[in-house]
Amino acid sequence: MNTHLTPKFALALALSLGSGATGFSQTNAAAASDDDGDIVVLEAFQVTGGFAGSLAAAAEVKQKQAIIAEVISAEDIGKLPDISIADALTRLTGLTTQRTNGRSQAISIRGLSGDFSTGLLNGREQVSTGLNRAVEFDQYPADLLNSVVVYKTAEADLIGQGLAGTIDLQTIRPLSRTGRVVAMNGYYEWNQLGELTPGVSSTGNRFSVSYIDQNDDGTLGVAVGLSHSSKPFAGEQFQAWGYPTDGDGNFGLGGTKSYVRNSVLDRDGIMATIEYQPSDNLHMSFDVFASKFEERQMLRGMEIPLIWSGAAIQGDPTIVDGLATDLTMTNVQPVVRNDAFNREADPIAIGWNLVLGEESAWPVTFDASYSRVTRDDLNIETWSGLGLRGDAANPDTMRIQLAPGQLPVITPSLDYADGSVLKLSDPQGWGPDTLPGNGMYGYLKGFQSKDELGQLQLSTAHELDGFFTNVEIGTSYTDRYKRDGENPSGYLHTPNGELTLALPPQIGTTDMSFLGMGEIYAYDPLKSYDNGVWGFSPNTDTGIVANRFQIREKVSQFYTEGDFERRLGDVNMTGNIGVRLIHTKQNSEGRSANGNTLNEVSDGDSYTDVSPSLNLNFDFGNDLYLRFSAARQIARPRMYDMRASRSWGFDGSKVDSNDPSQSPWSGGGGNSQLRPWKSDSIDLSLEKYFSQSRGYVAIAAFNKDLKNYIYEQQDVADFSSYPIPGGVQPTLSYGLISQPVNGEGGNVRGLEFTLSLASEMINPDFKGFGIVLGGAYTDSSVQPWGPDGGDAPIAGLSRKVTNTTVYYERGGFAVRLSHRYRSENRQYITTFGPPNPGGDVNPNGGFSVAQPESVLDAQLSYTLQDGPAEGLSVFLQAYNLSNEPLVTYNNDDPRQVINYQTYGASYSLGFAYRF
Repeated sequence: MNTHLTPKFALALALSLGSGATGFSQTNAAAASDDDGDIVVLEAFQVTGGFAGSLAAAAEVKQKQAIIAEVISAEDIGKLPDISIADALTRLTGLTTQRTNGRSQAISIRGLSGDFSTGLLNGREQVSTGLNRAVEFDQYPADLLNSVVVYKTAEADLIGQGLAGTIDLQTIRPLSRTGRVVAMNGYYEWNQLGELTPGVSSTGNRFSVSYIDQNDDGTLGVAVGLSHSSKPFAGEQFQAWGYPTDGDGNFGLGGTKSYVRNSVLDRDGIMATIEYQPSDNLHMSFDVFASKFEERQMLRGMEIPLIWSGAAIQGDPTIVDGLATDLTMTNVQPVVRNDAFNREADPIAIGWNLVLGEESAWPVTFDASYSRVTRDDLNIETWSGLGLRGDAANPDTMRIQLAPGQLPVITPSLDYADGSVLKLSDPQGWGPDTLPGNGMYGYLKGFQSKDELGQLQLSTAHELDGFFTNVEIGTSYTDRYKRDGENPSGYLHTPNGELTLALPPQIGTTDMSFLGMGEIYAYDPLKSYDNGVWGFSPNTDTGIVANRFQIREKVSQFYTEGDFERRLGDVNMTGNIGVRLIHTKQNSEGRSANGNTLNEVSDGDSYTDVSPSLNLNFDFGNDLYLRFSAARQIARPRMYDMRASRSWGFDGSKVDSNDPSQSPWSGGGGNSQLRPWKSDSIDLSLEKYFSQSRGYVAIAAFNKDLKNYIYEQQDVADFSSYPIPGGVQPTLSYGLISQPVNGEGGNVRGLEFTLSLASEMINPDFKGFGIVLGGAYTDSSVQPWGPDGGDAPIAGLSRKVTNTTVYYERGGFAVRLSHRYRSENRQYITTFGPPNPGGDVNPNGGFSVAQPESVLDAQLSYTLQDGPAEGLSVFLQAYNLSNEPLVTYNNDDPRQVINYQTYGASYSLGFAYRF
């Protein structure tokens, strides 16, 4: 029997959330489903607050799982306080996020990034706004969700199971309630850093309203939720070009690329469910979730070429332990940036579920769903400087000071808030000199993406009298299409061939004091472009075309699973054994590029995988459980890696070669024949649940033996369908290319610990306090650069991760502090701001190590206990209260800062009310 969060089980869970901030009582016991799928009353619990109640409900659900899982329950309908569900997920044991512009977005499970996990909504696979498969969870408003289950292990009937885990977001089922419910909340929001640069608001708001109702006989129910968010973010961002050495081996700052940023994330979401159950033999529901997502960023700052430029060191620098910590440079010609980035996305998910003969011997469940998202990005960068192509009449003189673990202090001699010292130009001559005006004055690029997925599922189950108590069989079919790529892309230059242009009208100044730079002249780059300040010439580099891709996947699956229950002395053993057959047909279309030569390419593959699983649960009594899982877990490759398109070359001097290493053909790109990541995984979890739902303690261990990994390696490719430059037939029709390939695997293993404890467990008279502790240690032997590429940890893996929440709830008053820590982790070197065409990997390669980070959140609230406004709650919330920076170093030297970002604390003041 399927005991993870089926629709019926979700209905039962929703019953446990009704009392919200007023607490749970003996008459508001939690509910769940037994092994037959019937709603039963779980152990009653008495707690005194919404958060404590949600912990108790989540513990009850976790206890009833057939596999190892983590659970989040909403504090009340429409009153889960996090901005997006990603914030709540980061507080679960073994889950982390790398902050993106100050907010949680992609989720890593057990040290493996979102590429290794699957995101579901009501049990249905979801598409992604990103370049690959990882679901960006900031698209989902927390206040429209009822619960989340994170499955860390696999079972045969779990659709879309990932190698790291599966995250299933759940909305409410209206027939789980009795009576009408209306819930609403509203917040005013601001950021500690305020307005660093003009043009984007530094304050915002968010609100939501939910409505649930049923007809008189309880056969038809409806739930509707609306959510709006206009969330401000800010950031101060420093990036070093690097630290070259002089003739004596001393390091110095090669240059910098630094910004300040103000941005607003606007998101409007709607969730609606219609549920109909006229009899025990007919039960159906229809769900829709839609969101309109818009992000607007304004980034302004400077690129300052220093040692890697025509600038010269004045006098003798101060050298400390091989690093120039204080030096003055002349002939400095910075590139002043006024940039903007806009993103629009509109995810939608629709699902229909039908259960026939629910009480019959062979109940049938059919589920149809569709998920789609389109994304449009527009990034404009505009340049100004002191002159044209490194020939300024009045260059700057700057002093650069470095200190351990701190940002450099850069002191200019010119006032960059004075527009008279700057001109629109190509200050360093980075652009082609064939453009009008003899240079590039900026760059405009966009990314366009579409990802859509249709899915059909059919299953039935039957009770048995033998060893197996129940058997379930099912099938599913998924058809997914995704396209992505850069378009349009091109150069900004003078419209009529002028050598320089006057700056557009000033709208304010940008505060760069965090680097010691002072104020910088600010203008509106988008408005100026629309007004024709610059001309535009498309970038004809065919490599841009080679990065575009289209992927289609058709995945047919069949599974069978048997449940069993046995008595082993005083121990009750339950579990399931099953197998899932997965047949995949994948294909990619695109263009390969060689100079001005473009040719259509198409490639793909088809194959079948087998994924067996075994889950055992030992109930020793006294709410003590031991869980064991062994399974083959599978995650499909990154879509960008699967593209058929590539850049290629042909060396006519090698047409007679018989040696593949000296073939005239060469290239680099994707690999449409990639096979999935696979892991033979073993998990063990010991869990003790405390009486009266006052918490639990769990210790888990896991080992993932990856049977393969995907590396960027040299491989042989067939070029027989490619045009032959020069017309001379070569001896070889194949050659070496650089592309992702399946290679050797490795191990990912770890330990996890969770303690959830209410103070009443220690002393019945010590009421209202509680603590939740989570810790994970994860290690890996995977070498992501390949067996011959040197030692390096998996990107994003932190060996040590902890989550701590302490809370107090009593008499309507509640306070909560949440702290999360992650140790250092390997990060790809990327350019701050909009993403590169390849996603998180810089096309130029390289990585650095992100320093440990420690993030503190807090919430203070009060709920009226009586009177006409009984149940009204007032909240004050703070995120990133410690203003923790994201920092990476060069050569593990804290004086050689590579990346440094601060986001400031974010605050919310608001209310929630239910009637």
